[in-house]
Amino acid sequence: MKRVFLILPIALMTLAVSCGSEETEVHEDAIVAENVASKDYDISTDESVVNWSAEGVGHGHNGTIAVKSGSFTMKDDKIESGEIVIDMPSINILSIEDEEEKGKLYGHLTTGDFFSVEEFPTATLIITDGSDMNNVKGDLTIKDKTNEVTFALSTAEENGKLTLTTQLSVDRTKYGIIYSSGNFFEDLGDHLIDDNFDFDITIVTK
Repeated sequence: MKRVFLILPIALMTLAVSCGSEETEVHEDAIVAENVASKDYDISTDESVVNWSAEGVGHGHNGTIAVKSGSFTMKDDKIESGEIVIDMPSINILSIEDEEEKGKLYGHLTTGDFFSVEEFPTATLIITDGSDMNNVKGDLTIKDKTNEVTFALSTAEENGKLTLTTQLSVDRTKYGIIYSSGNFFEDLGDHLIDDNFDFDITIVTK
């Protein structure tokens, strides 16, 4: 009878230690899995670019703007956070071949009528909610004015690099760019410019 009383506590202690060990291993595995699921990326400014386009009555223009810096965090194939800084003085016009005419338009786009690049040399896009990659939310700041934008974000991985792409249609008047806007001026005729600018953004990681 004494042997039974001695064996029973030993068996219970062995079972408790065993269960405790299994719980610890599962908990540690969960922490490792969680850490692996979240990854930080730096943006390759040489390979990333913002393509822009704008339309007016009987005419339109397009070009590129360089990405100055940025980073983002991915978790479970979703963007958890991120920031893209756009270099506004780098705006380039591809729709005009003549260098003199291109220079005139560049000079106009960089003034107060449009982007005021000397006063506001950067624009930023900060991700605020990436839980739904088809409806990513972010704060877009241009000329020190910030508005929320919603967009679909696609990802692709090749040769160890991650590429993110999206398209934005932005109402320029929300950022104080009202030049030749039909909502602010009348009888513009051929000088009318659409309120929406379109941006096609490609972000490539280092």
